[in-house]
Amino acid sequence: MNVYLFAALIALAIFLLILAGYFVARYLLGNRRKKSVYKSSFVRADINLVKDTEQIRGSGSLKDRPAKQGRGRFYAFGVLIAALFGTLTVRLWGLQILGYKNFIKLSSENMTSEVTVPANRGRILDRYGNELVGNRPSITVTGKRGLTEDGGLIHRLSLVLGIPVGIIRRNLLNDAEGAQSDHTIARDVPMESIAYIREHPTLFKGINVESRTVRYYPYGTLGAHVLGYTGPVTEEFLKNQTGDEPIPYKSGDIIGKDGAELTFERILQGMHGAKIYKVDAAGNPVELASEIEPVSGDDVVLTLDASLQRETDKILMDIINMVRNDTENKNCNAGALICIDVEDGSILASSSYPTYFPSDLTGGISTELWEELTSEESGYPLTNRAVSGEYPAASTFKIFTSLAGLQNNMITDDTEFYCDGFWVYDRENGDQWGQRCWIYPRGHGRVGLEESINVSCDFFFYSVGAAFYDQWESYALEANGAIPQKERPNPFQDYIATWGFGAPTGVDMPGEAQGRIPTAAWKLATFSDTPEDARWQPGDMTNMCIGQGDILVTPLQLLNGYTTFARQKAVTPHIFSHVINTQGDAVSKYKAVAVETQPEYEKKYHDRVMDGVKRVVEREGGFSEFPVQVAGKTGTAEVAGRDDYSWFVAFAPADQPKYCAICLIEQGGSGALVAMNGVIQTFARIYEVDAGEIRVWQNRER
Repeated sequence: MNVYLFAALIALAIFLLILAGYFVARYLLGNRRKKSVYKSSFVRADINLVKDTEQIRGSGSLKDRPAKQGRGRFYAFGVLIAALFGTLTVRLWGLQILGYKNFIKLSSENMTSEVTVPANRGRILDRYGNELVGNRPSITVTGKRGLTEDGGLIHRLSLVLGIPVGIIRRNLLNDAEGAQSDHTIARDVPMESIAYIREHPTLFKGINVESRTVRYYPYGTLGAHVLGYTGPVTEEFLKNQTGDEPIPYKSGDIIGKDGAELTFERILQGMHGAKIYKVDAAGNPVELASEIEPVSGDDVVLTLDASLQRETDKILMDIINMVRNDTENKNCNAGALICIDVEDGSILASSSYPTYFPSDLTGGISTELWEELTSEESGYPLTNRAVSGEYPAASTFKIFTSLAGLQNNMITDDTEFYCDGFWVYDRENGDQWGQRCWIYPRGHGRVGLEESINVSCDFFFYSVGAAFYDQWESYALEANGAIPQKERPNPFQDYIATWGFGAPTGVDMPGEAQGRIPTAAWKLATFSDTPEDARWQPGDMTNMCIGQGDILVTPLQLLNGYTTFARQKAVTPHIFSHVINTQGDAVSKYKAVAVETQPEYEKKYHDRVMDGVKRVVEREGGFSEFPVQVAGKTGTAEVAGRDDYSWFVAFAPADQPKYCAICLIEQGGSGALVAMNGVIQTFARIYEVDAGEIRVWQNRER
């Protein structure tokens, strides 16, 4: 029963008891009057001795008349008394019974002061236990934002801390740490400054000195996009808490904002402790009453190899610098390089450039730095191009077009085309839908599937795309009538989707893009305002089959597709390995996530495509000194208004794949000339081969 309803019932019962007592008293007094009368001389007479009834009436009527006249007022007074006693009883009940817990709490709060003791955040380790992210102590000076109104205090702080007045004001006004929290004025403050502040408390009233732990990144920018960064919890985040969370966050808490710091926040974040002090009348602590020890967060072990990650970060940066300094592609300024373990999908290294220092963002970030990290001029350093960047796949996509053509009988054992450098959809009507092969005007001559993969002949794959388009058009006349464009089957796109394109891979990193596999329905919806552009044309299909047009993939998607091809089975890529608890035990080990859709193909089709990608590496060179055979594919993507994007993806050993790597260089030029360097240098580190310096390769193939 609700306590307030219970209190109301108690009050009603008391009120009724008082009324009942009043009427019982009236009843008893009434009976007593019936048994006696009063003479005018106020001498009581026994009713049994009076014989004359009129005498009794005469003697009692004058006495009863005043009583009858005051009876109403007496009743009203009784009700008032009952109501007053009932109200007082209810109030006493509320104070003493219902509200005693709250008043005890308020009383205790006046007598004590609680100080939160932050818990150490769990570390992030690589697969060999090397610390990628840890914690370090920091002496921090803090204060409330209201201190900005005290100009003298701000000036004194500026002199002692050696920080400009404007910076101190900005830090105090920064609400990133919570409007009600103490704001960080300065970190890693020298001990001589701390000593001066503590020796002159009257000069620095409201200023606090705290010993905190801050996030520590021992390798600087190493794997920054994978590791992520931390920052103060936002007010919006706190408002969205339901109260059922395993970790109750408070204003001023530091949480993961990106990368592994965000993905594994619940594991890394510990439980805060508290110290409760008894305080005097002025609120000054005089005695430690009780203490709750904080519980540190658990450590997260990633699949990354710190040594290889350091190398891929450097390789990627060196390639971009080489392109800018030694070629005409002066706009080259970004890229991605990833290496994965083919056997289980664990990511060994994932680099994205340009990069940033996660330590610069720890505990909050200035407006100036945020604008720099999110500007086009700086190349958007916070963007993890490995999982968030979307690009045309170019010729690297041709192995999937090959498998789609083989599975749908668009390519047979004897399928060949003569490439003269210029392909047209309908030769009878001249140059309708004409498209150039990348080697135009020379051409590749007569090529079959394997050799078309090797030399990356666009002509061959335009023809495959045209066959798929004709099939799509044939559906229009089925079912006794024309089928609308958006409702026709899309066998090519449906098959490509089984390789993981057009959807996130499910990797345990935030911000993953899903890419795009265009269809007739997609184009109709996208260009609904311009019907003339909404029609699905032969060029849409032929361009997609060479990895151009409206198709978009992420580097991780493309790498995952090649890994699936090399392994002949799809698995989910991941960076999580296991958790190490505070006792040092390995717990919560990674469990493979089942992939719902597996690509289908015959073994002989796989062998034919494998032959093609082996030929690519044999022809291009660069891997001749390796102890294993490598298979791979180049790609050069055309992007409107920009220089060509450079791709290369490969796996090794070719017959029993263990490693797969991909390199993308934005506006870097030819894939064979530029991006191949990234994979060569990465595999050279793995197989301990001297691959020499990064250089522009001479054979320009796609």
